[in-house]
Amino acid sequence: MNLRISRRAFTSGAVSAALALLPSVVFAQGTSNVAATFVGDFAQKGIADILAAPIPNTEKQQRFREMFKQYFDLPGIGRFVLTRYWKAATPEEQTKFTSLFEDVIVYTWSRRFSEYNGQTLKVTGEQPDGGDGMLVKSTIVGKNNTNFGVDWRLRKRGDGLKVLDVVIEGVSMAITYRQDYSTVISQTGSFAGLLAQMEKQVADLKQQQGA
Repeated sequence: MNLRISRRAFTSGAVSAALALLPSVVFAQGTSNVAATFVGDFAQKGIADILAAPIPNTEKQQRFREMFKQYFDLPGIGRFVLTRYWKAATPEEQTKFTSLFEDVIVYTWSRRFSEYNGQTLKVTGEQPDGGDGMLVKSTIVGKNNTNFGVDWRLRKRGDGLKVLDVVIEGVSMAITYRQDYSTVISQTGSFAGLLAQMEKQVADLKQQQGA
């Protein structure tokens, strides 16, 4: 089975519009709190350092990788995505999965940088989410009223807030990966089978982008 994130907004470029990345950030009245500002800073940094930067795509990929690791709780996402398989995996397998998952994210989303065509991100509010988290509500405003909602699920970590999930029009990034990876493990019969499929996916993505 070839790994594919194929559900609804994830094939339409919505993820790239949300994560890769929006030059104009508008805050609705009363949303200048820490979590909302965190999301706005992420988007503004994306355009300044990646989309608008006059640098080769390979360097943009590297900057996106660094930014993704800075703003996202990659180990936390990995634990959620793998559920019970995470605890059963060896430390070496956990490390390998985290590295491959990072590559999948970077190479999948960076190839959509060129699809940006003037969307703006409007941060509309934030609310508590669990004991140590916040949910930031936002809307990506495109041309011809092609708007869609994006929720950012944040958690407090030792070094500050981190993104644990992005939900686009009701479709969760983390849950989508969890469902896909669980299917692969079931079909291949092992966690090692998932890692092998991810290695192949990363190799294919690198080849497509000349990385």
